[in-house]
Amino acid sequence: MLAVLLAAFLVSKSCGAVGDEISQEQAVTIAKEQIDYKPERVMVRLLKRGVKSRPYWAVSLATVADTGALERVTVVVIDAKTGEVGEIRRGS
Repeated sequence: MLAVLLAAFLVSKSCGAVGDEISQEQAVTIAKEQIDYKPERVMVRLLKRGVKSRPYWAVSLATVADTGALERVTVVVIDAKTGEVGEIRRGS
């Protein structure tokens, strides 16, 4: 019984820590520093990657064409614990 309680405690602590180091707003600021244009649309998702399920912010930054279609799109993946940029994907 004690082992089950200890396991539950450890799981709850790890779940509560997801994304608590770098806020969503901080992630957007970090992502905007990686581009050379002013985005018209910003979308943010918190996702887990890797075997240990490390949390990352995926920030999508885009401009919009006159037709309403997304033009310049950049996705910046940021470590939610450290704020380090892990990946930048640019599209058109």
